[in-house]
Amino acid sequence: MLERLGFSDQEESVYVELLRRRRATLPEVGEGLGMGAAGVAAAVARLVALGLVTRDGNGLHMVVPPEVGLGTLIAQRQAELQQVQGGLAELVDVYRTGAASPAGEIEALTTPEQLVTWLDNLERGAKSEILAFFRPPYALEDTLEYWTNERITYRYVYERSALDEARTPAEIDGFLRDGYEIRVAAELPSKMIIVDREAVLLPILAGQGGVDPGFILVRGESLVHLLVALFERVWQAATPLRLTATSIAEGMPAWDDTDVMLMTYLLSGMPDKTVATRLGTSERTVQRRISRLMKLAGTDSRMQLAWYAARSGMIPT
Repeated sequence: MLERLGFSDQEESVYVELLRRRRATLPEVGEGLGMGAAGVAAAVARLVALGLVTRDGNGLHMVVPPEVGLGTLIAQRQAELQQVQGGLAELVDVYRTGAASPAGEIEALTTPEQLVTWLDNLERGAKSEILAFFRPPYALEDTLEYWTNERITYRYVYERSALDEARTPAEIDGFLRDGYEIRVAAELPSKMIIVDREAVLLPILAGQGGVDPGFILVRGESLVHLLVALFERVWQAATPLRLTATSIAEGMPAWDDTDVMLMTYLLSGMPDKTVATRLGTSERTVQRRISRLMKLAGTDSRMQLAWYAARSGMIPT
């Protein structure tokens, strides 16, 4: 809980133990936690330095009430952050007018380290939304670590060919369960990540399989606006993917998750054989499932079934 204030696990444990006891000697704290004397002494010394604990001449340590001690520490950290934030605009101006970025709108990233650093900074600094196009081949197979911010809206579009990648089904499943909106398009113009409609990261070559020859970071207002418009146009035409299964109509059996995935794959344009491979079953089983769904929905064709699925909420329009 207190790691955000720079506490180690050991320091936090000692602090909580002192809160529980109100006052104690170092041996008493160590006995209560099963911690060595050196570790307790180091942790208490840090707490004293932070103003969270006091000590008298008899070796008794007393904890300062948390609303006073921690409250003061938090206020100090907030003041420090405000000072840093106050200088941020000046640093941004220096950076944008520097010789390395004369236009202040486009920057080339040519090494894996640069790309990973910028991706991490962009995603962690996002305030409202992240939009992305995904298409193979992937540039950073084992380097990226996806994480979710509950305050952020995520909308991702995958190119249909990405569904043939071994990693993609599990990746999409995880994103959907985390609340991401995922759609599939027959073809995408390029890979792309848009953060807060303020910055866009995309490869120099649309089909490049690695970092070379590099990626570009775009932050100019007019260029970002054009790329956001491109994303929205592709998004509107793409097929939504959804995991949650609901009943087709009152009194009818519910579609399970496999039915939902089957329909979304079909709506994305996959042939039955490819759908069967993605679902880990046979083409004949896929066709039987489709016939069953058509019977449940009272439809005579796959097109009618797709329309019914979208209308009923199974596949969002």
